[in-house]
Amino acid sequence: MFDKLAKVVGIFSEALRDALLFLRFNSYSPLVDKSRRAFYKIIIEAHTIEKGLSLPNPKLLFGKDKIRFVMAALSRYDLQHSAVPAHMSLGALDAYVNFHAKVGASDPLLDEIANYLKTWEAKLPRPWKGGTRDYSFNGQPPSSLQHLMASRSSIRTLQSTPLHPDRILEAIALAQLAPSQCNRQSSRVHAYQDPERIQALLALQGGSRGFAGSVGNLFVVSSDICAWGGPGQRNQAYVDGALFAMCLMFACRSMGWGACPLNLAINHKTESAIRSAGDIPAGERLIMMIAFGEPIAPDTRVAFSPRRPVAEIATLHA
Repeated sequence: MFDKLAKVVGIFSEALRDALLFLRFNSYSPLVDKSRRAFYKIIIEAHTIEKGLSLPNPKLLFGKDKIRFVMAALSRYDLQHSAVPAHMSLGALDAYVNFHAKVGASDPLLDEIANYLKTWEAKLPRPWKGGTRDYSFNGQPPSSLQHLMASRSSIRTLQSTPLHPDRILEAIALAQLAPSQCNRQSSRVHAYQDPERIQALLALQGGSRGFAGSVGNLFVVSSDICAWGGPGQRNQAYVDGALFAMCLMFACRSMGWGACPLNLAINHKTESAIRSAGDIPAGERLIMMIAFGEPIAPDTRVAFSPRRPVAEIATLHA
């Protein structure tokens, strides 16, 4: 009895420590280095431009406020911290101008962007690693694990045709090969093909504007909270759930489908609404949504999403 009570008290204690740690080091904290905060903020906003350009039918002159924010923030950014946000932003802005040039659109903003890009050419020469890139399914499954990983990308040009349930179960079975702590297998996946329910779920998620109408197949990955106990395991639902979700996306790619992860960075109210709309048990913690299906065409365009140099993220300890 005392041991169980100690674990309950420990959960509250660790939750408080988690909150204090997040408050100290989150992106709004004035105690965090400005360059580190700017790095992530610029990348986030630049990626919204990339995502907009990767949609089947990008809206003309979309994201004006975000574009002006990116240009202003990048002008203040210290390139010595990392060149990745600059590459990503400049590449996205360049692709934005080129897209509008191809469709014959004109606007003072486009001239403003073009002049801004010229000011950067001496500081960071082309080619810039950002914007969009060509992507091809080639009609063939990946030939190796390396090819599978290298060829996965977020696909937003999906057919709305529902996939055969047996094929969906086959993909889920592949994802079950994901590791889980002590083989708990707490991950759960809810698959939807009803158009009205999918649209209701996507509306609550809020991150699929521009292509939600073409989503005919949707996963919601969750984790059974009952699998975990005690303060030390408070985050394991997310760890195991994320591993499962990544394997599920690889499974989709191996079967020739396109897939796009949709984050669930949401509050409890929205999470409860999603559970209700999706008929998901209250004891499951939501991890992410994944839109998936046959690609509209074998060749499409996807966000460039440049990766950081390995040296920027790796620390080799003696």
